Amino acid sequence: MSSSRLGLRAREVLSVRVTGSASTIPLLTSRPSFQARGLPLAWTSSFSTSQARPNRSAREAMMGSMPRVEQRGSPSVESHQKMRNGGMNEAMAETISMILPGTFILPPLSQFPKPLGQKFRLLGSWIVAKVQEVVLNTSVRWSSKPGIFKRPALKYKKSTLVPTAKALHRSMLQALATGDRLAINKTCARKLGVSLLVNIDARPRGRRYSWELVEYTNKLFYPTIKSHKLSPLGRERDAPILRQMIVAISSKQRKGVYDVEGRVIPGSEKEMDVVEHVAVSCVIDPKNGYAQQDWRVIGTTTPTTLGSWAKDKEIMKMILQQ
Repeated sequence: MSSSRLGLRAREVLSVRVTGSASTIPLLTSRPSFQARGLPLAWTSSFSTSQARPNRSAREAMMGSMPRVEQRGSPSVESHQKMRNGGMNEAMAETISMILPGTFILPPLSQFPKPLGQKFRLLGSWIVAKVQEVVLNTSVRWSSKPGIFKRPALKYKKSTLVPTAKALHRSMLQALATGDRLAINKTCARKLGVSLLVNIDARPRGRRYSWELVEYTNKLFYPTIKSHKLSPLGRERDAPILRQMIVAISSKQRKGVYDVEGRVIPGSEKEMDVVEHVAVSCVIDPKNGYAQQDWRVIGTTTPTTLGSWAKDKEIMKMILQQ
């Protein structure tokens, strides 16, 4: 599969917003992010969809169902027409709520498949995906060069990715615990923000929730950048560019629930160790000197498996065939 060709096709395809139309072809969403569901405790503040080290039943009783969407979405005809009819801002706001196809998140060794052959297949697929990621990012940067002997206009520092993801992750969870709507709208992509605001509205009247980041854990291995991708949102040379990163964060978190009188509800105060794969994205505007808009949290996702990667390859194959 040619990464440069995939990048060119992505210029057209990524301008289409993912929705749930059953009659359309699935193209974009490669992994789950957040969506509101009926949560017994709607303030859910961990969102971990990866390695949850506490007892699963105890954690679910405290957090409720994990807010996630289906693994696959499909672009709707109405969204495509919205882009063509001038609804660029609205369509783009929804586009950055997706995780790009071809995003590969290497799991820890403990989550590798047991058969040796499958281990090598998973590792080999990751190597191929990383090469494609580097080639595509390089081609996008190269296309920003004003002249063949000039430096690319698109500049960024990867050293800021981890601190940015950690700050957004922490701000979002604090805002969710306190019910800070303004902070949620500021830190979250539209789809995630709406789902979290729905959860806040569903809270029992008079209850107060607390969340605290006790410490970052496993500092030898975390936090770490699992993926960093650039993808144009159109075929034009000056089309907006979607920048997406996924950072794995390991932390110890404490949360609790308080009644109307401000007393801790017995059994609600918990500490848990979690590893979360936080997906964050932003848009770069070539028409404005490649200025980068604010980062937004998309949600969390899970490490790639051989099965999910096979589905991703089908999506990318369909993109190339269009």
